[in-house]
Amino acid sequence: MTAYSSNRFPSEIGQNGWLKISNSQYSAPFLDRDIICDWLVIGSGFAGISAAKRLTELRSGDKIILIDAIGIGEGAAGQNSGFMIDVPHNINAKGDYLSSIKKDKDTISLHREAIEFSSQMVEEYDIPQNVYNKIGKLNGAATPKGISFNKDYKKQLEALGEDYESLDSKQLSDITGSNYYEQGIYTPGTILIQPAEYIKRIVERLSDKIKVFQNSPIKKIEKKRNTWEARTSNGKIITKNIIFAVNGHITNFGFYKNQLIHIFTYSSLSRKFDNSILKGDPSWGLTSSNPIGTTVRKIKVSEKQSRLLIRNTWRCRQNLVSLNSDFENSCKKHRKSFIERFPNLHDIPFEFSWGGRVCLSLNGAPAFGELDENLFSACCSNGLGTVKGTLAGKFIIDKACKSNSSQLDKYENIEKPSLLPTNFLTQIGANLRIKSREMTAGRDL
Repeated sequence: MTAYSSNRFPSEIGQNGWLKISNSQYSAPFLDRDIICDWLVIGSGFAGISAAKRLTELRSGDKIILIDAIGIGEGAAGQNSGFMIDVPHNINAKGDYLSSIKKDKDTISLHREAIEFSSQMVEEYDIPQNVYNKIGKLNGAATPKGISFNKDYKKQLEALGEDYESLDSKQLSDITGSNYYEQGIYTPGTILIQPAEYIKRIVERLSDKIKVFQNSPIKKIEKKRNTWEARTSNGKIITKNIIFAVNGHITNFGFYKNQLIHIFTYSSLSRKFDNSILKGDPSWGLTSSNPIGTTVRKIKVSEKQSRLLIRNTWRCRQNLVSLNSDFENSCKKHRKSFIERFPNLHDIPFEFSWGGRVCLSLNGAPAFGELDENLFSACCSNGLGTVKGTLAGKFIIDKACKSNSSQLDKYENIEKPSLLPTNFLTQIGANLRIKSREMTAGRDL
């Protein structure tokens, strides 16, 4: 009899600022009984909600359950920096810009498929602009090395025929209110998301058509004849089909052994401040041209107030548990990065700091496909959970329902995650590489 189980579950650290400032009060019950359905989607992040939404389109008469081990919007998806990026600024585990023009064009096509699917959900469910803002993004460089990265990036965009705008230090300062950056690139296709609220609002609307449960970790799934049984502490779900949309947590069930790299990255969100002390645009998002550098977002709270988000520091933890020392050190780095960029805000403290999990494969491939009969995986978003999770969630349902398309064929032609050394060696190697690159990042970090 086929069975898979896990005795380890997602462990969060810190206070998720996105969740704390969310206006959505949606909450789902926990599973406290036995229930039968046609489809069980495990995980309510970007992949899970996209899979559930796609099922309501292709299998509207079926019984669908969406379940999460913790609260809706509380997991890694709700901790995301919220950049839904169309052009290939995907930094893979090797830390390089993707280089093949054909591969880049395929990536753009797939990313825009995900953005279109997401945009349709946003329109259908009346998600407001402050949650899903089609504003584009900045790529900022503060060092000669960062400028060289941007120089290569511009060549890449030109070869692809993609729109962009070069920005000098004054133009960046006019937008961000900071004199920190020497040069930048603006690309128009990125959407900035309030990730926790985006997840909560979409799940709330999906709950009109499907059953949703939270705080109900699946401990064991077992095949019995033509159905699966998924057990929690207080009940079980009997279902024909299971979709794993749990990103790196998939390894805790024994899948993709020695194929996935588990990284924690950390964010801090400032207290609200008066707009009069920081000039510039009301909302913007900036990623560093240096792949290891600091991400910054300005978040409009009201016509008079804003917040700033800082994200940096990466650590590999193959057991999917963050160390308190990692978290404490990251908060110190956040403070330093914040004050260097916004010295006039040195008296503004952080109100929330937290860590979030990122799942990578060495070759940038997703953990996607059928694992067992009617048991599917839409995992490993490779650091772009907003867009790649959305894409995997939609496509895994297309695959399971045999709703084939050229885009699905293109996605399935992506290679599978390559093998890694043991977890111990992978963690040591990844952290040595991260620390080495942090040491050479200079002001970009």
